[in-house]
Amino acid sequence: MIKNFSSLYLNRKQLLIFFMGISSGVPLYLILSTLFIWLTRENIDISTIGLFALTQIPWTIKFLWAPVVDNYNIPILGKFLGQRKAWLLITQFFLIISIILLGFSEPTKNLEMTALFALFVAFFSANQDIIVDAYRIEILDDNSQGAGAAVTQFGYRIGGIFAGAGSLYLKSYFSWGFVFMIIGILIFLIMIFIILIPIKNDKKKKIGSKNLFLPFKEFIFRHTFLKVTLIMIFIFSFKFGDVIAGVMANPFYVKIGFSNIEIANASKVFGVLMTIMGVFMGGYLVKKTGIINALIISGFFQVLSNLLYVLLNLVGPELSYLYLTVAGENFSGGLGSAAFVAYLSALCNKKYTGTQYALLSSIMGLARTVLSSPSGFLVESFGWANFFIFSTFFGMPAILVLFWMKKNFNLEMQKSKK
Repeated sequence: MIKNFSSLYLNRKQLLIFFMGISSGVPLYLILSTLFIWLTRENIDISTIGLFALTQIPWTIKFLWAPVVDNYNIPILGKFLGQRKAWLLITQFFLIISIILLGFSEPTKNLEMTALFALFVAFFSANQDIIVDAYRIEILDDNSQGAGAAVTQFGYRIGGIFAGAGSLYLKSYFSWGFVFMIIGILIFLIMIFIILIPIKNDKKKKIGSKNLFLPFKEFIFRHTFLKVTLIMIFIFSFKFGDVIAGVMANPFYVKIGFSNIEIANASKVFGVLMTIMGVFMGGYLVKKTGIINALIISGFFQVLSNLLYVLLNLVGPELSYLYLTVAGENFSGGLGSAAFVAYLSALCNKKYTGTQYALLSSIMGLARTVLSSPSGFLVESFGWANFFIFSTFFGMPAILVLFWMKKNFNLEMQKSKK
């Protein structure tokens, strides 16, 4: 068993995937978590903070330029580093600059500029995700995709510790500008590690400039209109309840009276550890029960965990209940994420990995961006408790679709046959 575990996880490819996961997690947590705490501390109103979810739109529309990243090589750099690493190097360079500019923006004086730089961070982070997701799927065989998904999520959460807890700890001593500069330096160091890890299989067959829409066509016409629609409904709604509650979680912690350090310790350190536990448990569930069953189990956990926010709202700023809420939310989120990433990876045709994964994850991202943006208005209109109760219902459509899939449309039927 130990030998199988080491051969599955302890290898050069998984090490590369781990570092790429960290690099993907840092900007996401910076925008979704740290930025929201910063704005709340600056007394920006809750409805405006909710609208900052719209800065994440690039993650939702990244499929629009994914064919370019998937099909074209970077001159000179591509020859020496390979297609994926060359794109990654260029993208991370601009991502670092955007993060530093965001840190030195002043939301109380020019909120629009803060939003613009946050949009830049999201754009280059979304482009990074296209590359990272495609690279992971391409270098792993089918039997390693579940482990790759778990390692990706593990790296993601470690990145979350750096961007979340790390940022809040540093803010106790330094300005936000200095904190974001440190985050930029971290990504630079990760970029060096990624470049130095030698991996074969970084050349892929070009699909041709006249056929950039083939990845979309192959997926959309793979099945009947009804079946493709149900797949998209599931992808859209599976993380919806989890995400819409998560967008307001950090402002909620601040508003009910927890300090930055308390939030960092509970949400950003303990919470990430619970997420990692959930991720590896999710990988175990995928292997033992299959992807669809793992999604059903984790889906129920995600829906029920949102009720812990209601409990915390009732008892107030009690640390024990904060840790309980964070434990339930993060464990269930990690459980669901591992199964969900494995599901999306399984749906991709390896001829079009970057574009198809970008399309599928963009559908999920729609819930995190556009539809979660009114969350601040919902809180102001209905209060915290009712908001979190509403969020528990948003994940139910996905569970219903999963039961239908299990009976009528299993995963092997959903995969590409080409």
